[in-house]
Amino acid sequence: MEEKPRPNAAPKKEAARPPADFETRLLAWYDRYRRDLPWRGTQDPYAVWVSEVMLQQTQVATVLRYFSSWMRRFPSVRALARAREADVLHAWQGLGYYSRARRLHAGARMVVERHAGELPRQHSALLALPGIGAYSAGAIASIAFGERAPLVDGNVIRVLARRFGLRGDPNKLPLKRALWQLAGELVPAKRPGDFNQALMELGATVCTPRAPRCDECPLRAACIARRDGLVEQLPELPARAKATRVRVAAALLRDGEHVHVVRLAPEAPRWAGLWTFPYAEVRTEETPVAAARRAALEAMGADVRVGARVAKVTHTITRFRIELELYEAAPAPRVRSGAKRRPNVARVRARELETLAMPAPHRKLARMLFEER
Repeated sequence: MEEKPRPNAAPKKEAARPPADFETRLLAWYDRYRRDLPWRGTQDPYAVWVSEVMLQQTQVATVLRYFSSWMRRFPSVRALARAREADVLHAWQGLGYYSRARRLHAGARMVVERHAGELPRQHSALLALPGIGAYSAGAIASIAFGERAPLVDGNVIRVLARRFGLRGDPNKLPLKRALWQLAGELVPAKRPGDFNQALMELGATVCTPRAPRCDECPLRAACIARRDGLVEQLPELPARAKATRVRVAAALLRDGEHVHVVRLAPEAPRWAGLWTFPYAEVRTEETPVAAARRAALEAMGADVRVGARVAKVTHTITRFRIELELYEAAPAPRVRSGAKRRPNVARVRARELETLAMPAPHRKLARMLFEER
């Protein structure tokens, strides 16, 4: 069988020069087919910043449910900087990857302290803000300030790898460096923000990971992957590791109309700073009941009796598939008084759980309880 031609990992010098109508075709397609998203049509640097942070590792459909409410609650950099972290995390819950919210909050405070509440235009100054890397800086600079700055995300990688027939892992050098160089050469001086958004939009809606709609692509005539039958093979991403199963048991400590919840430490390896039911990962050779009892003992400072399982939820995040089981637990009378309760433990009414920032699996359990009552 004849071997498929194998282009170089990095584009040839002449390949980095797109056809004369590359920019024209892409922008014309974008003007006609782009989705009507609430963060488009604005050049407010803060709104652009918020949308780009939300869109990191999160689907557009999910961000659509949060962006407008976030902007109503924190309409400016100063409003976000003044907010309590607990309120920021509560507004973020459901988006996951809470470190993004903390960095956005810290970044807003830095913008107020060092830049009089206005996002800096300089690329280097943007990079100095918490949570802003090369991609976010390129997005803000090009979309909000009209700067000729490139950006590279998963969608852009896919479009460029297929259009230029680039082989190799795009997350490793030298291809990673080559992609950024190529993106920088492609972005035009006019409408750089629209051009960058058009590349991302094309990757998200047409040049998709599976079953791409090549016949609808404005770049199809010059696409090397389409020409050489490599569309399904490019980009050459490493196989995704199977999610690791993590068993977790939590204790439901009821006290009349109240339940006990724990606020995790800022340095906690998972769900830092969020409220949860007292929980523990189930150890090898340990039963979920024993783990729930251990979690309750740690939170309440006294032993408890663990009863029946109340509910079970599953939640997948990055490399982990979390299976969380909730068990009824009865604290001793002296524990109900709160005399030995840990400082990070709170006693709240079931209906007040909605006001706390909780990670998704614990939020699911809380809503089960709220609806039940």
